[in-house]
Amino acid sequence: MDKLIQMLVIGVILGSIYGFIAVGMVLVYRTTNVLNIAHGGIGILSAYMAWDLIVLRRYNYYVGVTIGILFAALLGFFFEWFIIRRLAGQPALQTGTTLALYILLQGVTGMPNRWTKLQFQILPSPLINKGFRVPRSNNQLVTYDQLVLLVSLTVIAIALYWTLRRTRIGLAMRAVSDDPSAAPLMGIRHEIVSRVVWTVSFALSGLTTMLLAPILLLDGITLSLLTVKALTVAFVGGLVSLPLTIAGAITLGVLESSSDIYWSTAPWLKPAWPFILMLSVLAVRFALGRKTILEDAPAVAA
Repeated sequence: MDKLIQMLVIGVILGSIYGFIAVGMVLVYRTTNVLNIAHGGIGILSAYMAWDLIVLRRYNYYVGVTIGILFAALLGFFFEWFIIRRLAGQPALQTGTTLALYILLQGVTGMPNRWTKLQFQILPSPLINKGFRVPRSNNQLVTYDQLVLLVSLTVIAIALYWTLRRTRIGLAMRAVSDDPSAAPLMGIRHEIVSRVVWTVSFALSGLTTMLLAPILLLDGITLSLLTVKALTVAFVGGLVSLPLTIAGAITLGVLESSSDIYWSTAPWLKPAWPFILMLSVLAVRFALGRKTILEDAPAVAA
């Protein structure tokens, strides 16, 4: 029983990491039909900027983190203004520009020697190395940074889900996604919706990395690899469903933790779980005769 609880605790923490990254990617695709490949690179650059302000320039932790998130938001605003808007109606090309942006951001992040002279950096959260032991879980340690990440994911996922279904801007986002040609007839300005989505998504990427860095350390390679797993769970939700994306993230986290605890003699199994999970989801959709996740009625009709 103790091993089971330990597996679930570790799995939920891992799942919250994947889920937090995936939520931002789902937000963009759900409302613009563009896969934002640059999502991880944005957060990495903004986190290094915050680290520079906090560690090297002695800024207050919360001030440095806020500046990093604002920088990510501004980057999203201008990226939408100068690139995405000029490729309106061409989601394949827009997706390609996010790949180009990711490569550019990786190069920019590696330029300052003070950022990369060590393999990784430590973002000194006020809660770092503080936590509590979960009872009946083999004395499993949960840090307060991990708890903050889990609570933040819950709050943001619920807030986004509610926004997309209960607010005017959320209905406008869904209307543009469901029928871009009909949305203007309803008085919806596509450019405003697009600007809001990309700005919020980039800011969310910055926030995600700020919360992950105290847990995983600030390492561009590790954080980039996490984006690949996040993409897997985003596909579990069909890149449109926030609840299924979160469920997929928790499922993947639990499967990986089960490999560490119950199947440690099969080290090949843990890295294979994303592929196995993806195949399982595709098999279920094939059996049900569905190619995509079914959402509720189109927002324009609503």
